[in-house]
Amino acid sequence: MSFTLAGQLDNVIATAPDKALIPDPGSTNPFLPGANWNAENRNYTIKISSNPPPQGSEHFVPEAGNNTFYAGTLKDGTPNKVGFIGIRIYVPSIGYDKTGGVGLPKITYCAAKKYCRNTIFSDTFAQTTQTKNLQNPAYVFCKDSLFQSCNDIAEQNCDLIWSRIGVIATRLLQPDLNTVYILSYQIKRDPGKLLFIRWKAPTFPNTYHNMGILGNEDMRYWSMSFITRVGLLGLSTLGDFQTTIDRQGYVNLVISFGAQRPSCVTTENGFTWVDASNLPLVPLTLFYRNNQVSSSFPYTAKDVPEGQIVPPEVMREYYPCGKYVDPLYFNSCSCDCKNKNDMNKYSYS
Repeated sequence: MSFTLAGQLDNVIATAPDKALIPDPGSTNPFLPGANWNAENRNYTIKISSNPPPQGSEHFVPEAGNNTFYAGTLKDGTPNKVGFIGIRIYVPSIGYDKTGGVGLPKITYCAAKKYCRNTIFSDTFAQTTQTKNLQNPAYVFCKDSLFQSCNDIAEQNCDLIWSRIGVIATRLLQPDLNTVYILSYQIKRDPGKLLFIRWKAPTFPNTYHNMGILGNEDMRYWSMSFITRVGLLGLSTLGDFQTTIDRQGYVNLVISFGAQRPSCVTTENGFTWVDASNLPLVPLTLFYRNNQVSSSFPYTAKDVPEGQIVPPEVMREYYPCGKYVDPLYFNSCSCDCKNKNDMNKYSYS
């Protein structure tokens, strides 16, 4: 989860990811590497001050029991009078409601100099955590995909072009400042074709199945979403935990806009199938999110300027290479292709 503070004209002032929050005395932040994911005491307090930040300070200051947002100025120092705070919950663990079983934060107004702290504990959360100790694997490692060795797509350029989100999109989305977003507008609703997207999956913690964070993952979360071109409204999202990841660590995503599913495009063969034919009949955009990227993981578009095209070589094998193919393309793949080129080697010319 994360909190985002925005000011006038919806300008993002600061964000606070879960791992940056200092817990209340006696509580644990379960989002830290190696922390107890099922810790019972996990309370925290956030303060929002209408003052500008102290000289030389950031707009969010995590101090013990006093995680403070300063809303008195925008990031550039412009005085600020209005705004909002939003909380994002990306993927609640399995078995919980959309708040993760703890409910929404309680809001209290108090004098600026008075120390006030919410000491609320959710009985519902305490009850549900006692029964959640699932041991599902973080990834689905299938047997070798029949398509893995049948590699026509590796010799071709990608049909999809990805770009960093621009300034206008940034304001609409109110993004977490610790997340990298790229968009592709070249989505064709051709009922006679399948959109095949293949990329190497960044590693991520399996918090969905109530497993804690190790700290050596490439990022905390990634997802692929269909959104509208106008307004950037979310229509459908495929999260990292919902994909099939093949033995070589790749996602083989096959999207249909009306075409029938080829018989070999199965989870057992390493494919993820999405039927997009029922989405609203509006122009579609694909939206790829990389959330809380590790400083040791370089294969994202974070250094590409806003609104600019992302060169495939920047993300290398982690670049979602998309091609429109005939459904018969998959039926032509069989185990006798194993002497052909490995699909992992894309041509980016």
